[in-house]
Amino acid sequence: MVMHILILTGGELDRVFARSYIQTQKFDKIIAADKGLLYAEQIKIRPDFILGDFDSCPEETVKRFKQEDIMILPREKDDTDTGIAVEQAVRMGAAKVTILGSTGTRLDHVLGNMGQLVYALKHGVEAYIVDSHNRIRAVDRPLSINKKEQFGNYISLIPVGTVTGVTLHGFYYPLNDDTLVFHETWGISNELAEETGKIEMKTGTLLVIESKD
Repeated sequence: MVMHILILTGGELDRVFARSYIQTQKFDKIIAADKGLLYAEQIKIRPDFILGDFDSCPEETVKRFKQEDIMILPREKDDTDTGIAVEQAVRMGAAKVTILGSTGTRLDHVLGNMGQLVYALKHGVEAYIVDSHNRIRAVDRPLSINKKEQFGNYISLIPVGTVTGVTLHGFYYPLNDDTLVFHETWGISNELAEETGKIEMKTGTLLVIESKD
């Protein structure tokens, strides 16, 4: 059985989108990280595991849950609440993780959260960041994207450092055994030209971002 864990965390969250999206998915466990607990309460879902230092979650919200269900973290620590939530999901045996509430105005946290996709990948876990406009994943092996299942019309490839041997099939802007590096923008804002597009690489890790606008 594939365990799919939802993580709700404390960036910006479109509650209407989140409620609708969750209804279309099957999650086996739900982790709420810090302000993600408030979001869970607002969209009327009950988490199975709660963690955080709760510096951004109202105290009265935390008090509504049993203390034995909550991992209290120190405010001064070497990781973010979201990072620890992803680590917890891996420990719980997740094969797939979806993170909602991990984008927003704090770009440092957004970049850190994208790093957690790479962390999950290195631990054999398929992980996604999803908001109302984007779906983001990290890949280090061939990936096929079907037009009927893609999340928006635009697909961008952001290399984590350097990625070699990148070849695109079925895309409007093809690549053929090219090298992508972080400071160049070759991989941004591509589109599918066929019903299915395939992304191949020889070495390295890509962030694949599907966007609606």
